Amino acid sequence: MSFSIPVLIQSPVGTPVKVATVTLSSLSGALKVQIPDSDEIPANWDVYLILGADVDNPDWAGPEKPTGVWDDVCGEPIKVTGLELEVPKAELEKHKNGTIELRYKFSDESSLTPSSEPVRLRIED
Repeated sequence: MSFSIPVLIQSPVGTPVKVATVTLSSLSGALKVQIPDSDEIPANWDVYLILGADVDNPDWAGPEKPTGVWDDVCGEPIKVTGLELEVPKAELEKHKNGTIELRYKFSDESSLTPSSEPVRLRIED
């Protein structure tokens, strides 16, 4: 299962790009990333960002965020759209003057951990 690349909020009009330049000096805080909405993402998963080429052993993994919220009325989770996650500027600084892959990855109770296609980030000062 393959998921669309993450969308950098700072990109023009939030356009998905396969290669992006991140200029640390113009970054006011964390790099904000949006998870594209997809019918393939269940409401009972968690999603998080990872940096690095190795999906199973990333250089950095961010905190998990649920892809849904519990609805007491219907008794099951409802999918959340427009999910946003962040990569701390300090993590990006570790890769200054280099390139690193950014993806989002999922986890669920059955140990499935599918991930997205990568965005290659060129980190500049």
